[in-house]
Amino acid sequence: MSDEIKTTEGRAVGTWNGASATELMQELTRIRKQLADEKSREKVSPRDIPHRDQIPADLQNFRAYPLWCVDKAGSCLVGAGANRIEPVDKVLAFSLVEHH
Repeated sequence: MSDEIKTTEGRAVGTWNGASATELMQELTRIRKQLADEKSREKVSPRDIPHRDQIPADLQNFRAYPLWCVDKAGSCLVGAGANRIEPVDKVLAFSLVEHH
């Protein structure tokens, strides 16, 4: 599996190795700044982040809010701005309330 983070247009703009949600949050901040500096209309989608296989099966179709990743330690990067880190147990509990 590739570590490349690609835009919705398919351009590789960064990487993430699946280890740390905090590192992904920092990388996405850097990417957004880069795209803004380029005046690009390209975006990065949560569905296109590498290591989606780390997301538990119960959360694969989670739709209550954007779920960017689940890292190797069980932390989730969530939110439209990819700006909150939550434990996977909290996100799983929220998903059981029929927010799919």
